[in-house]
Amino acid sequence: MASDNLVLRSGKWHARLSIPSDVRPVLNRSEFTASLKTGSKPEAQRLKIPFLTYWQSLITTARKSITLDVEDARIQAVALSGRAKNFYRELSQAAISQEQPDLRTMESVADHLKLTGKNTAEQWENVLRHFEVGANVDEISFVRDMKNLVDVNMNLATDALPLKESEREDVRKILKDPSHYQAKSPFTEARLTEFQTFQLVKKGIIQKTVDTQVSRIRLMKAWLESSKKELSFDSIGEYLDTLKVTDKTKKQHLFAGSSFWKWAMKNDDSFKSSFKNIAPAFEKHEFVVNRTEKRSRDNRKSYKVADVVKIYNAAKAMKNREILTDLILIGAHTGARIEEICQLEIKDIVDDEGVLSFDIDKSKTKAGVRYTPIHPVIKPIIERMMKDSKDGFLIKSPAGNKYGIRSDAYSKQFGRLKTALGYDKFHVFHSFRGTVITQLHRADVPPITIQAIVGHETDTVAFDTYSEGPSPQQKLAAISKVNYGLDLA
Repeated sequence: MASDNLVLRSGKWHARLSIPSDVRPVLNRSEFTASLKTGSKPEAQRLKIPFLTYWQSLITTARKSITLDVEDARIQAVALSGRAKNFYRELSQAAISQEQPDLRTMESVADHLKLTGKNTAEQWENVLRHFEVGANVDEISFVRDMKNLVDVNMNLATDALPLKESEREDVRKILKDPSHYQAKSPFTEARLTEFQTFQLVKKGIIQKTVDTQVSRIRLMKAWLESSKKELSFDSIGEYLDTLKVTDKTKKQHLFAGSSFWKWAMKNDDSFKSSFKNIAPAFEKHEFVVNRTEKRSRDNRKSYKVADVVKIYNAAKAMKNREILTDLILIGAHTGARIEEICQLEIKDIVDDEGVLSFDIDKSKTKAGVRYTPIHPVIKPIIERMMKDSKDGFLIKSPAGNKYGIRSDAYSKQFGRLKTALGYDKFHVFHSFRGTVITQLHRADVPPITIQAIVGHETDTVAFDTYSEGPSPQQKLAAISKVNYGLDLA
């Protein structure tokens, strides 16, 4: 292979990367290749970079797999058996026509055309005798010995797989006769690894969301295998019936499966071949609509003014909860989400046309990116926090959880606090958002100004697309109407 990961085929450059032997069983291949669709090498050097980066990420992720999924090994056996048969056919035709066999066909089984210390002396002799100087070439015996070498090496490779002996025997049968293969769960570890990397690298989906998707797919995988069910619309319907969760969560399971299905149908030839004539398993599932049941998000309850006072005083009275107390104050005077607050840095305290404001630019939505004026009541608190900051963040975080969520520890602290005070699961930190909106609404603040403060779309083209929104002075006058009568001394 070219040292610069490029190979020229039919006048077009292709990117190419050999896969290390330790992860080949996981990735089901020995190399990555992709046409760069250009005959210009300088352009190919530039175009290859994203492919190499993506492939390296697949290799890195694959190495994290501790064990080999037996289904991955079985699928690999089907593919390898097909490549071997193509090689035998090509070699026989080349011998008859006295022409060179196709190089790409040879490369497809290159790993199994090598003589190593694991091969017997007889196998070495049978192969090498065809290459001795002055040897008479016998095409039939040459093809037979090459076929024998590939067969032996495929079985040697199977012997080394980290599987049970019964599973290895199953792989050997598939190598000998691919029709022996019957699909089990299509959610193999190799596919999940590649899907996970695709979601992260190509689509840019955050780690936590991707991990949740993969976790849900693994639950489906486990159920399909334990129930001995094939992946189908009906089996997924049965699976959903086993879940003791809300319909909203069931739809999220379907979304995870659908995302995998769409990826696999586009990127995995084996999956596409197996399911191309089957109705998508994750679409058009129906759910009974309960008119009396509100969505869980709508079930969130806002805090009354007296509740905010009660929660603030309880937090203030606790030891080592000064940061949580500050968070409660900011949330109750801005309507900001807890993670938005924890992501605020000193540089995010800005002068917005003469109004000291929070520059909230790390929001979960596009509309959530906004300037929110700092309420006069908490201005001294913010100045103190800026002065005390050691790392540039307004809120000191223990380090965040594995997804980099800086509010994780404080969300749990708040959960324990509000539960101890007698508030149910519908009262959360996010409830302060509803409290602020309610206070602004009852103070006759225009809806568009409220939406600009808390970061909601107006759902109108005129305001969402063309208007720059209310002025900083208008927003400050509005937020100043939020009042709890707190003693902040």
